Amino acid sequence: MSASAPWVGARVAIVAGKGGVGSSTVAAAMALGAARDGADVLFVSVDGRPGVGTLLGGRELDDRERELGKVEGPGRIRGRTIPAHQAFTDYLEIKGIGAVVRRAAAAASLPMIAAATPGLEHLMILARIKEFERDGAADLIVVDAPPAGRATPFLRSALAVSDLVTTGPVRQQADEVIELLHDPDRCRVMAVTLPEETPVTEAIELTAEVDRMGVGHLPIVVNGCWPDLPGLAKSPAMASRSHQLKLSADAKRVLASASSFGRVRQERQAHQIERLRDAVGQPLIVLPRLTTARLGPDDLPVLADALGEGAQ
Repeated sequence: MSASAPWVGARVAIVAGKGGVGSSTVAAAMALGAARDGADVLFVSVDGRPGVGTLLGGRELDDRERELGKVEGPGRIRGRTIPAHQAFTDYLEIKGIGAVVRRAAAAASLPMIAAATPGLEHLMILARIKEFERDGAADLIVVDAPPAGRATPFLRSALAVSDLVTTGPVRQQADEVIELLHDPDRCRVMAVTLPEETPVTEAIELTAEVDRMGVGHLPIVVNGCWPDLPGLAKSPAMASRSHQLKLSADAKRVLASASSFGRVRQERQAHQIERLRDAVGQPLIVLPRLTTARLGPDDLPVLADALGEGAQ
């Protein structure tokens, strides 16, 4: 394991990216990598996106914490979701409100209060994560955050609520969440992108917003990268001559088209990675594109290994 592995240094890692870039998969790979290095990991899915629990070798995640698949090494992975209504119920329990009143209040009051207090639902979720971290519930809490367009409101929820609520227990929760987010030894954010124009643009915007909020960074992950194939620089005719092979005109035409496509793809990928590097000034981790129709538990260690090598 590299000392720059992303699970080294912070107790809460919030992973976010544009929908479709594989941020949930990257979060799962981080959880696996940390557990294989001996950490007790709690994986929290904010949106409860399907497939992550089975990717980690367990059942689909729900609001009950359970251990996921077996890990090679001394660590373990537990997983759960945190629905906003449950976070609100937990908050009422912490404040000593009885179970019957608590259930009624959570069902009836949260939508009304949330409508009047933008950011409250997300604050309740972050406050629950803060409680896990403060109580030492795990060595590392990996938070699979909402997609990039909703990740910023999620992260800004405590600031939004603190602007609206000046005193009382809700303001105290907001202040404690802000304290968590602003301490890089406790919490950092990892942006995930693909090496494509729109996802890179959103990753740049998310990183800038994280900077403005004063939250610490983990390396930015560029997911799904094609391998570097220097042989694409040769024409099929040159390659066939160097290997003393004879190709038909049709074979040369098909191979020329394929190699041209590959070169363009690699050039665009390299351009987007360089654009990201220039814009954010943050370390990058490049993850390989896995040639499988659907990722499964056997594929995740490949990504965990690449993450464990750290930023290049």
